[in-house]
Amino acid sequence: MAEPRPQISVIMATRNAAAHLPLAIRAVLAQTMADLELIIIDDASDDDSWAVIRAAAAKDPRIRAQRRPHCGGPARARNDALGLARGDWVAICDSDDSQHPRRLELMLAAARDLGADVVADDLILFSERPMVRGETILGGHAPQHARALTLKDLVLSGVDPQGISHIGYLKPLIRNQLLRDLRYDPALRIGEDHDLYLRLLLAGATMWVLPMAAYLYRRHPASVSYRNVPEDLAAQIHALDGLVAQDRREELALHAGIRRQALLRRQAQLELAREVRSGRLGRAAWRAAMCRDHWPWVLSVLRNRLELKLVAGISRLWCRPQRWRLGRDGRAGGMSPPTDSAGELDLSAAAAPIWARLCCAASRRRIDAEVSDALGMSALWMVPAVRTPGEQRCGVAAETRAGVAAGRAAGLAEGEQVARDNGGRLRRHMGRHDTHG
Repeated sequence: MAEPRPQISVIMATRNAAAHLPLAIRAVLAQTMADLELIIIDDASDDDSWAVIRAAAAKDPRIRAQRRPHCGGPARARNDALGLARGDWVAICDSDDSQHPRRLELMLAAARDLGADVVADDLILFSERPMVRGETILGGHAPQHARALTLKDLVLSGVDPQGISHIGYLKPLIRNQLLRDLRYDPALRIGEDHDLYLRLLLAGATMWVLPMAAYLYRRHPASVSYRNVPEDLAAQIHALDGLVAQDRREELALHAGIRRQALLRRQAQLELAREVRSGRLGRAAWRAAMCRDHWPWVLSVLRNRLELKLVAGISRLWCRPQRWRLGRDGRAGGMSPPTDSAGELDLSAAAAPIWARLCCAASRRRIDAEVSDALGMSALWMVPAVRTPGEQRCGVAAETRAGVAAGRAAGLAEGEQVARDNGGRLRRHMGRHDTHG
């Protein structure tokens, strides 16, 4: 008898992330959308990552893991995971991040209601190191209503100041059927996500960005995203040129030409940064003087570094530890997390700035948290850097599943969906899932 297929395959590529893997794995296994599998590909890690993965797999049969004999990069590792994915949908997650337990349930319902092939939410930044400010990946471009992305949105992401930036950072839920003939480009070490999303759109997929933020994106110096080099940009330019030559769509060629120029400018900036790191300050100064386009970038880099050093210094000298008490009752020194109209923890785009500020506060000082109820336990997932007993973080998933099961047994709602009203806004209602999408 064939083993039933899960609804969602969560794919996770990892290399040398042993310190962060437990949280990432726990966040997936705690999902209220329990009908899933977690596929982890260890890209020949040098640390204890494989031991962490094997220990987790021994406790939960939903984990399927493989270890690559040689490091091939994130694209190859994710391609290996895609080859093993059996679910109707594929969720992309990184091995050093986290997410709220209700995230995949809400995203799957939204994809069905919207008739979408790909759905994504905003990402809230967190770190154990002091952050200058609370931020999300999309920032001011985060949509307050569900937004279908166009070809222009994808190609000019991060280039058009009026468009949505950083689309390539998003961790979407993708209809697996569309990935049968598409894979990550192994030639790309940076930007492989953006390249795949663009090729999905060119193949006819519909991609929506939801007005929610339930994914926690870890910012740290070891991240590949922050260690790109000029050769990474050259590979992206080559891949973009290949798409234009293959597709021959006039609109693609027009926007790709603009993106290509932006990538060339960024490549020149990285070459300047390489000169500085190598100690060739004279050549770096000459390069900067000969290209005025570099000046605003150099000033922004210097400003960001000064801000980081200032915040880090203040955090070490003056910030005393705090204790948070999370729960529905915010009195007596407690903190009442934001809730939506149904009384659940608010995971909407409107609440994202609140969670971002709390993550920033937790990066600057030690915060010990205690919870007074299920809402408080749910809120813990949105601020990963606070210190609290691990069992409290997992409790919300068990309680939510029990509540859903009890409601169905009593003949109540058969599951929560996210539907679209006439204005394109997402609204929540109770009703039957449309299993045919």
